Order: sequence, then structure tokens, then C-alpha cells
Amino acid sequence: MRSKFALPFWLRRRLDFSGPVKMLEGRTLWVRRLVSGESVEANSRKYIFTWNASANISQNLSGGNFLVGLYSILKVGDVLLGLLTSIIQFCCISQIFSPLLLDRFKRKKTVLLVTRIVFYTFYIVIVGLIPYFPADENFRIKFLVVSMIIAYVTNSLASPGYSVLHIRSIPEDSRADFFSILSLLNNICIYVFILLAGYVVDFFRDRGNFLAGITAVRVIAVAFAAFEIFSHIHIHEFDEPENENKRRIKNPFLPLKNKQFTICAVLTGCYSFFANIPGLYYNSYLVNDVVAPYSFLGKVYFLSVPCMIVFVPFWNNIIKKKSWFGTISIALVLLFFHYCSLLFVNSQNYQVLYTIAMIYYFSIIPGVNIVISNLPYYRLPEGDRTVYIAFWAGFNSFMAMLGLLSGSLFIAVTHSLGINIFGFSIHHKQFIMLVTGLLLLGLGLGYRFFSRKEQL
Repeated sequence: MRSKFALPFWLRRRLDFSGPVKMLEGRTLWVRRLVSGESVEANSRKYIFTWNASANISQNLSGGNFLVGLYSILKVGDVLLGLLTSIIQFCCISQIFSPLLLDRFKRKKTVLLVTRIVFYTFYIVIVGLIPYFPADENFRIKFLVVSMIIAYVTNSLASPGYSVLHIRSIPEDSRADFFSILSLLNNICIYVFILLAGYVVDFFRDRGNFLAGITAVRVIAVAFAAFEIFSHIHIHEFDEPENENKRRIKNPFLPLKNKQFTICAVLTGCYSFFANIPGLYYNSYLVNDVVAPYSFLGKVYFLSVPCMIVFVPFWNNIIKKKSWFGTISIALVLLFFHYCSLLFVNSQNYQVLYTIAMIYYFSIIPGVNIVISNLPYYRLPEGDRTVYIAFWAGFNSFMAMLGLLSGSLFIAVTHSLGINIFGFSIHHKQFIMLVTGLLLLGLGLGYRFFSRKEQL
């Protein structure tokens, strides 16, 4: 005779999980709606999700704080740090000339595949091997710069092709849901693996072999780069509309004739400019000045997972009730308080204050990311899409580069800055966050103006 264990009634009432279970069922149904069915589009959307997840994991494990760690091993100072990030964005401007390459091919998937392999070979593998080169410091730095330029120019010339390839499988009436899910999926994948990679780096660093930890994380990044390439192969490529003048060399500045698209590009470009002003300087502050463990930073970033699960649908509903511009306006104004709080993070309070600041950030940033993900397609014409997407990407890279250069100039000019506020000693790498917050606050108010004019 089998006995059945049951919790006491009073405990069952206190441990009622019906609400969270129902919420998670709703979220999974939300995803299943987009990928269910036997259509070519639905099957492609599955692989677009896995492509994005793999791409974000591989690039975050070889970038961000882990790249700052590699730079510190190579003895890259503040000036060179700013120069490197600016060079990368300068290379990304070459996206504007992408149609001159891609439109020469009727089928673009193979071209995209080859350029992606070249990008990862240089960005992850070769750059990761530079510290092992039996050469002096100057040669290593020069080789690092050259490798970064080759990687990013190659990738930038092909990047707009991915957007054009993917958007054909995403119906316009499903894009708010799709980009919401994509934002949620990307952040879950990124921060889960940043957390795990942080433990890997700290394991080796505690044993006096920091370089081995950075290298191990890059090996994991290579594995996800391979999975990204696998997903790319399985995404369906639809035929592009025939162009009457397909032999004609495309004018890369053609989108400037489209007023509605240009306004969207300028507004997004302003965000790229302001958001990139801190560059990697605050990451450098946390890793080198505060000396925050990688595992701690990974734990903080992992908190974005529950925040995203709760707040991505919340911001998605705001978009549907208000508008794209109205939503990003609210989010940017709220982000100002996040940047203000980062001003006071130091080696004594980082475990509490930085954690609170990032939880707040993870709750607000979906309102920005979902809108920014869709704006390239918000006023996108049917024809010459590669030209429009390439212009968008190139212009945003140009604005990001200006932001990085502005941040580098600010750091160079204020290197001796020291201010005492409420007993907190604040230096230039912290103060730059307040400047960024004020600029994003002003931009949020600017988006508010356009939210009242749905007809741009």
C-alpha cells in the first residue's frame, strides 16, 4: 500500500506557486506562438533565436570585462584603451559601404558565413593568443590593433546583411513580441555565461594564472561561435525584390532622401553617441581600481535574468499601449537615476550599491533595447533594404565612435579630477557616468517630443 505525502494545508497556502507557474506558462506560450508551425518562416525564427543567443555569448565572453582583463595583461593604459575602442567603432562605419559588397551577390548567406569565420578567427582566436607571442610589448600592441581592424572591417562589411536576412522571417505585426523575446533570451544567455565565466577567471586568477583564465573563457567563446555558424546555415534566405537598376552602383547615402527614416536614424544615433561616452572606462574602474572579483560581477549581471523575465513583458505592454517613442522616452528618463548611483560606487560599498544600481538598470533597460532593436525597421521602405540597413548601422557606428572619442577626451582632460560629495571621493572614471546620465535624460525628453507626433 502506497502512502502519499502531502504538505499541511497552512503550508500549502503559504507556498502557493500557481501565480509564478501561470506567468511562466504564459511566457513559454508567447515564445511558442512565434516558432510553432511548419512554415519556413517559423523554422527560420527558431534558428534566428539560437543565432542571436550564440553570437551574444561568444562576443561577450571575448569582450566586456574579459577584454579589459586581456588589455590589462598586455599593459594597455587609459589612452590606448580609449584609442582601441574608438578604432573599433571607426571600423564599424564601413557598414555604410556594405551594399557595394553584398549586392554583387544574388545569394548572400555564403558571403556572410565566410566573413563571420574571418571575424571570429581574428577577434577571438588570434587576439587571445597575442599574450603568448614571444615578442616585446610594442609588437604585441601593434599586432593587437591590426587584428582588431581586420576583424571589425570584415565583420562590418557584412553585418547589415544579417538584419536583411533575418527580418524577412519576422512579420511586422509580431515584431514587438519578437524583439521582446529576443531581448529576454539574449540577456539570459549572456549573463548566465558571464556568471560561469567569471568563476572560471577567478579560479585561475586566485592561483596566480590570470591569463589562463582569460584564455579558457575564449575557448568557450569559440564553441559558441561555431554554434552560431551552425544556426546561420539553417536560416532560410528569401529572394529579395528584383531591382530595375541592379547593375547600378548603389548610393550609400540614399536613405537621407527619406525624411521619416532619417529622423529615426538620427534619434538612434544620438543614443549611440551618449551611451558610448563611458566606453570601457567604468569597466576598467571596477576591474582595476575597485578590484571587484569577476565572479561577483557575474553574479550581479546574472540578476538581470529574473529582472528581464518580469520587466520585458511589462515594457512590451507599454509599447503596445503607448508608442515606440513614448516608451523609450520614459525609459531614458528613468535611466538617469542609474547613472547617478554609479557615481558613488567604490571599493568599500560596491557589493551593495553596485548591485542595487544594476538591478534598477536591468529593470529599465528593456524599455530602451526593445525600441532600439525595432527602430531600423520602423520606417524601412520595401526596396533597397540593404542600403538602408547599412546606412543605419554605419551612421550609428559613426555616432558611437564620436561618443567614445568624447569620453576619451573627457578622461584625458579630467585625469586629475577629484571631487568630494557627501563624503564620497569621486574621480574622472566615475564622474563620466553622471555626464552620460544627464545627456541621456535630455535625449529622453527629446524622444518625448516625437512621441506626440506619430506621423514623422
